[in-house]
Amino acid sequence: GKTMGWHGDMIAELYGITRADQEAFAIRSHKNASAARNKGYLGEEVVPVDIMKKRTKVPYTTDNLIRDDWDKMPAKLPTLKPAFRKPNGTITAATSSALTDGASAVLIMSEDKAKELGYPTDITIKSWDFSGIDPFPELLLAPPIGWHRALKKAGLTAKDIDLFEIHEAFAGQVLATIKCVESADFAKKHLNIDHAISNTIIDMEKVNVNGSSIAIGHPFAATAGRVVTSAMNELRRTGKKHALCSICAAGGIGGVCIIEHTPKMK
Repeated sequence: GKTMGWHGDMIAELYGITRADQEAFAIRSHKNASAARNKGYLGEEVVPVDIMKKRTKVPYTTDNLIRDDWDKMPAKLPTLKPAFRKPNGTITAATSSALTDGASAVLIMSEDKAKELGYPTDITIKSWDFSGIDPFPELLLAPPIGWHRALKKAGLTAKDIDLFEIHEAFAGQVLATIKCVESADFAKKHLNIDHAISNTIIDMEKVNVNGSSIAIGHPFAATAGRVVTSAMNELRRTGKKHALCSICAAGGIGGVCIIEHTPKMK
């Protein structure tokens, strides 16, 4: 009977994620998204739409949630009240993803079919996994289980991943996810293995490099398509090889995929 935000707040408490850590991460999301938009990166992922306002069509070509004044946020965020676990919770509106309007689409086909139709074949899905976890008390922490299985299927380790695209339902949930994949105790409890899921400390410079759901918004069911598209585009821009995409969902569900970029493939 509790909300996703309530559970997210409890997870932050369980894993020692402070309010200050969450606020710093949220600001980083806006900073990265603002920079990506200014560079034209996000424009590559937006299909313009016309909205009727006072009988006039107004074109929308950019997301309107991203804060370009992210440098002013450190002063404002500590003044906000808890959004879910009142009065002492640590998650606020600013450290949560906003529910926004949106849609996404990803076209998947075999390499042979892509070549036949003239589509690029430089991006492939190397592995994927759907996982589940007991919703109480770790509702939003199924993805780490999927990280382990997807990495194993791909024959990779976390050290091999160049980019991590983690859906930002809440700043605390992302930071808890990273703590879990670095935790031998979590791996033993949920996977019965004697080592952490990640063989290295996750480099935050690889995480959500162009911002994510806190800054861009979270249209339910569309976010996963946006996350995968963002990862594909960043791999192409940088010439890097592997990205891991990670999504948590209601009911204790997690979805993870690893995509591979092979520039020489045509």
